[in-house]
Amino acid sequence: MRRTIKKEINLNKLKSGCSPCISEAKKMEQKISNRKVSEIKIEEVKTIVSSMFKKD
Repeated sequence: MRRTIKKEINLNKLKSGCSPCISEAKKMEQKISNRKVSEIKIEEVKTIVSSMFKKD
């Protein structure tokens, strides 16, 4: 019987992400729309982050 060894992959070092991650990143970029982080209000940040965890 042969065992396979699972490799641990550091997702932070990947050059490209999975399609769900990429689509969520694009949605966030659209919501931020080229503003500086300091220009975004706290409530708006909470809304953007919470929207990532809601199912469509």
